[in-house]
Amino acid sequence: MVSQSVKAVVLAGGVATWANMPKALLTLNGKPIVLRIVNALLSLQQVKQIAVVGPNAVLEVLPESLIKVEASSDLWANTKLGINALQPQPDDYLLLCAADMPFVTEQSLREFLDAAIASEADLVYLAVPMASFQRLFGSEKVRRTCARLKEGVLTGGNLLLLRARALSNIVTFADRAIQYRKSRWQLGKMAGWKILLKWVLSHLPLVGQLFLVSVDEIVKRGEELLGCKCKAIIADLPELAFDIDEPEDYEFAQRMAGEGKEEALTC
Repeated sequence: MVSQSVKAVVLAGGVATWANMPKALLTLNGKPIVLRIVNALLSLQQVKQIAVVGPNAVLEVLPESLIKVEASSDLWANTKLGINALQPQPDDYLLLCAADMPFVTEQSLREFLDAAIASEADLVYLAVPMASFQRLFGSEKVRRTCARLKEGVLTGGNLLLLRARALSNIVTFADRAIQYRKSRWQLGKMAGWKILLKWVLSHLPLVGQLFLVSVDEIVKRGEELLGCKCKAIIADLPELAFDIDEPEDYEFAQRMAGEGKEEALTC
């Protein structure tokens, strides 16, 4: 195991509009879902501090040892609030993660952290093959946003590891991306026209496979934009790539809990 100090930010400000309550307070086996990620983080020796950013109703159910930060209505603002509450030093690792991962386990988090820290990158993102969901759920169909790349059909993980020393570049880029979010022209320039062209061509019948974008190409563009070393880890960790966006996702997690198909559903 890699031994490194990590500070974690759990983003718990999302709302389950269909239930009129914070997603972090949706329950599985009678316990708020936010406790799954919190308990998994508390079990990891590398994780030295945990800040949870959420509404007061969420903060009230958390252990007293955590840093509790009241959330705003803006995800990126909440991210910065959580990071600032941890007061990171330049060499610290920061783990940003969602609060609504019903299948998260200590083991899956450890596997990601060990691989991410060993890469020595300043920013590490998790990509999960869609095929790996079959290992966790068998024949059950799982809805995830995904992309067909040269390496296969991948979906993104719900966490990100970064070095505090790269924060300034990342914040500058994120602020610019948010500013341009309604301008396809500006966002296209940021993504890079070569990648966009290949993405368009990859949808052509018969020959589309020849133009699939690779993970390495995306990583290289990320390094150009951020000015730091980036890494995408492709790993069979579906536990870290499933969150609750829609009522169907919650119903799926409840069904898995009722069937006892995944040990992650027992706290």
